[in-house]
Amino acid sequence: MPFYNIKRKLSLPKEESEEFTFREIEDGIYFQGHNLWLLVLSMLIACIGLNINSSAAVIGAMLISPLMGPIVGIAFGLSIGNKRLLKLGVYNWILMIAVALISSTLYFLISPFHAETSQLEGFKNATVFDCFLALFGGFAWFLGIIRKEAIKVIAGVAVSTACIPPLCTAGFGIATGNWDYFVGGFYFYVINCFFIGVGTWILSIILGYQKYYLAQNRKNNKTTSVLISIFSVIILIPSILLTKKKWDNENFREQSENYISMIKAEHPDLAIVNYEPFEEKGK
Repeated sequence: MPFYNIKRKLSLPKEESEEFTFREIEDGIYFQGHNLWLLVLSMLIACIGLNINSSAAVIGAMLISPLMGPIVGIAFGLSIGNKRLLKLGVYNWILMIAVALISSTLYFLISPFHAETSQLEGFKNATVFDCFLALFGGFAWFLGIIRKEAIKVIAGVAVSTACIPPLCTAGFGIATGNWDYFVGGFYFYVINCFFIGVGTWILSIILGYQKYYLAQNRKNNKTTSVLISIFSVIILIPSILLTKKKWDNENFREQSENYISMIKAEHPDLAIVNYEPFEEKGK
């Protein structure tokens, strides 16, 4: 009896039919009409937020953006072996990227402010923690889809995985000719998309959607799993290097602050107004 109760608490029942879930994912893929204009407006709001260093504007943009539909559609189509859903997802994902980059680039070309704010800087360097954040976001997104009342979950995932700001950062890089921002922002966006998709793909298999659609055999499952694992490792490598770089910078900053504190303790009459840590090569 206790084991049964634990199993019941941990179970993930489907609150919607498989057909309804499929239609919901399919409807979310398309970028036209309301979805297209919502994307443009959310990009402009996010660009303004990044430009004036307003976290509230950036969060608001993430809440209204419809960015994750094609990503989930690609992952779900791959999971159940539906080529039509997969092609629709890829097409609309590419369209979404093009519209988002054009919108953000135009904004930063028009804007008179081209300062590299801390908000922009924050979405230039993706770490391995952002990969895990996107993966768990993919799990949460799919759990939200199979629930009857999913809007709160989906809104929370949109904020936590932050797909909009990296694309704005990439647009800033194009507009200003700063390719470090373009490459960094676009890579940040790609890892978000990839690991959201991986989370969706894994959970759709665990919950048995493949069995329902009978679209893939074990051989195809194994091949897909191997390919996803290989791509995961390849995509993770830059984020691991960036994480190490960030770790080294944090350690160096901490050592610098400890050194300044030691100097102040040894020389209480000495007033240090400002300092800038730097590291000489070979030392």
